[in-house]
Amino acid sequence: MLSPAQPSPSAPERKHRRPRIPAHLPREEVVHDLSDEEKTCACCGNEMHCMGEECSEQLEFIPAVLKVVRHVRPKYSCRHCEQQETEVNIRIAPPPATLLPRSIATPSLLAWIITSKFQFSLPLYRQQKWFSQLDIELSRQTMSNWILKCAERLVPLYDLLHQELLTREVIWSDDTTMKVVEAQRSKCHMWVYGCGGDSPVPGQPPGIVLYDYQDSREETCPVEFLRGYEGYLQADGYAGYTKTTAEVVGCLAHARRKFMEAKVAQPEGKVGRADQALTYIQKLYRIERELAGQPADVIAAKRQELSVPLLCQRQDF
Repeated sequence: MLSPAQPSPSAPERKHRRPRIPAHLPREEVVHDLSDEEKTCACCGNEMHCMGEECSEQLEFIPAVLKVVRHVRPKYSCRHCEQQETEVNIRIAPPPATLLPRSIATPSLLAWIITSKFQFSLPLYRQQKWFSQLDIELSRQTMSNWILKCAERLVPLYDLLHQELLTREVIWSDDTTMKVVEAQRSKCHMWVYGCGGDSPVPGQPPGIVLYDYQDSREETCPVEFLRGYEGYLQADGYAGYTKTTAEVVGCLAHARRKFMEAKVAQPEGKVGRADQALTYIQKLYRIERELAGQPADVIAAKRQELSVPLLCQRQDF
């Protein structure tokens, strides 16, 4: 006889961690106190004293607020000149500087539209619906024109950042395909160049990240962008980088990707050289995590002490 099926032991319930509320957010304190009547002891009738308190926090969302900034410029004229019928002298304060002349958009509105589209992937047609719910009629075409004009205004800043980037000791680069709405070409390339906290120079300014849109992956793209640069260029194995004047160094993240592909291709349950390589790369990553936030000179010394021996041991990979 078959024994009745026994219910399988249920897995222990996982404790759900509450989201952490950042300490820098402003706090609004709401005190929920007892009434004077409730503060009287029900046993003896004496007044009770406060022995402490219990606190809990909730996160409140305040939706974005739109307002109209009305610029008023009083006009002044000379009454004496008017009475004498001489040339009338009229004075008025100059209009405030604006990013887009004769436009209703303020810098804050433009920043919100651009950030929503490019950082939070909110298309303009959805932004149009959101504004429409607030009784603001902003067409996609209008917002698109604003974005294009802002891009033109930002070209001088981009050029300055480009010049500054080429002065840094280390630059990293990568590229990816990008679909475009164009009859002649369905895919283009977005190149990215940047520098950050991995610089060997102590106290270097904050990092820079620049995007360079091109219609191909030809070697002329990095060659032209990095023209005259002789520092270290960290990138993948694309041969076009070797045509630049930079000192090209490898990228461990790209190398790790190939070992991950090899691991997926190997038979299930088998441990191969890909696993060994991934284990050693993980050791290098652990060193980097422990060094995060340290001064550049400390990081350089620790890499020589800890990372270089690991790399020398695994040159066969």
